[in-house]
Amino acid sequence: MKKISRTIAGIAAFASLAAFSFAEDAHEIARKMLDLNVPEYSYATLLMDVIEADGKVEHRELKEYGGGDNGLKNAVFVFLSPASVKDTRILQAEKTNKEDDKWVYLPSLRTVRRLGAGDRSKSFVGSELTYNDMGQRKIDDDTHKMLAEDESVTVTSSGFGTVTYSTWKIEETPVKAKSRTVEYHHRHLWIDKATYLPVKIQTFDKTGKLLKTTVIEKIEKTNGVKGIYWLRKSVNVVNEQTGRKTHLVVKDYKFDEKIPPSYFTQQWLTTGKAK
Repeated sequence: MKKISRTIAGIAAFASLAAFSFAEDAHEIARKMLDLNVPEYSYATLLMDVIEADGKVEHRELKEYGGGDNGLKNAVFVFLSPASVKDTRILQAEKTNKEDDKWVYLPSLRTVRRLGAGDRSKSFVGSELTYNDMGQRKIDDDTHKMLAEDESVTVTSSGFGTVTYSTWKIEETPVKAKSRTVEYHHRHLWIDKATYLPVKIQTFDKTGKLLKTTVIEKIEKTNGVKGIYWLRKSVNVVNEQTGRKTHLVVKDYKFDEKIPPSYFTQQWLTTGKAK
């Protein structure tokens, strides 16, 4: 079974929950969340607003391409605007039983560099997302504890109104808490029972203090060439310690249409051109 998309678009399909004991439910629900079937290929234009605590907004636009190879997922991002980040390109490639490879092309230096373990907890091009946030943890990377079997989550946004989700609330704690690739102490996830998407995530820093809250403002059912998928249409991330926010909206998306493998190479990072 293919793993959940390693892209901001975060497409997911329906799944059904089997009957397990209370203690086993959290692990099984998390596994289903991670193992949902996704399109082999995806494309989207993303609108990103980076909002300072004083309300100042920087509008950004980027394109995202997702593709699979032997059941593994790759993703590339290219920033189109503003000028301060234009032509920044990022590649992440999933590896079997290893950490993902992550590479960044910085146009000001005209060079590609690989992100080491210590770099992955850093900001994703100045946003409240990190490079780790752009990837997906594996089921055995964390322990899973059920905090609530039935909890409602209500999300209100100016663009999409109010939506209420029926969720499981689960706590995830990293198994290798001291690893340089782990930037938090634990996370709380509210997983939507209809779609198995984590519609709300609260991340706690190494001291156990609430650091970030991420919510899905809009889930949209979408058609691909080979199936019907769920799309995280709008996502909002709030840094609870600084007041900064990052708001993402997905547009111009396509699923299941083949993307040339040359997009997912270091050559593409350098040139921005695919064969």
